[in-house]
Amino acid sequence: MATPEAVHFAALLKDLKDRSGRSYGVLAGKLHVSTSTLHRYCNGDAVPNEFAPVERFARVCGASGDELVEVHRRWIVADAARRRPPASSAAPAVAPDAVPAKVPDAAPAAVP
Repeated sequence: MATPEAVHFAALLKDLKDRSGRSYGVLAGKLHVSTSTLHRYCNGDAVPNEFAPVERFARVCGASGDELVEVHRRWIVADAARRRPPASSAAPAVAPDAVPAKVPDAAPAAVP
């Protein structure tokens, strides 16, 4: 499931892609990635591990300098969100009734 950060990042990629007038296939060929990979990036289903393919994508789509900065900012945020462990993976809390068993008292020492 896409994080909100990935969806926000993807919205900018999709806008750049649409504005370029190029198909996913044409862009994928220029970027040396598969069409399905590029489609996942633009839908927020995946965030690239590195910024380089995102920068190439933005440049091929004709992004301005300000747009390149914004793409980089959104990628950093989306990448950080992708790396965050899911909330459900937290360590389970110790049950309140999990009290260690009482250790029996030691036998009295023998007196000589």
